Amino acid sequence: MSGGSQAQSGAGPGGAKSKFVLFEPVVLVLLSLATVGTAWCSFEAASWGAVAGGFTNRSLAASRRASLAELQAQQMALLDVLLFSQHINALVSSNDTLARFYADRFRGEAKTAYAAWMATKPFENPDAPPHPFVTNFYQPKLLEAARAADAESQELAQQGGDAGRISRAYILITVLLACSLFAGGTASKFEQTGIRRAVLVLGLASVGFAAVRLWALPTHF
Repeated sequence: MSGGSQAQSGAGPGGAKSKFVLFEPVVLVLLSLATVGTAWCSFEAASWGAVAGGFTNRSLAASRRASLAELQAQQMALLDVLLFSQHINALVSSNDTLARFYADRFRGEAKTAYAAWMATKPFENPDAPPHPFVTNFYQPKLLEAARAADAESQELAQQGGDAGRISRAYILITVLLACSLFAGGTASKFEQTGIRRAVLVLGLASVGFAAVRLWALPTHF
């Protein structure tokens, strides 16, 4: 009887041990995947963060160029308006020499706008524009450059925001993988089988969800 009981007692622990023969290999795979994934996501998060910073810096530079070009365009427009006013005053005063003096000093955009305005016969046609500085006549290049730089700044800001969101997505995956590392490292510490299995399943689920999110994200080397 004692020999039979010893055989049964020996079979009990051995059978229980065989049930968990895959526990340690699964934990090893979990820890390996989580460690490699954490390193990769940290690298990608830093890379995309640098990309976002580069886009942001370029956006700010383009915005400064737009502001400077707009300011210069306003200053040149003020000069053009002043020369045009003096030219008209000279024409009204029948001072052709002075009128020609001011007309010769019109800038390129102002000369083009003035020629187009005079073609409408403003002194005879009541429907003519009141001055040559309307949008379809007066088109300063500095203002066009300011608009182009502003559009470039907005596009770069959008690209920087996209890169920043990708970087934050990698950081979120890093947090998930950290949870997997915690679960894999602590699962074997519990004595109750149910808790060990639950913690291990939690770690595997975190790795699986992180892998799905990681598959959908772009990479940057």
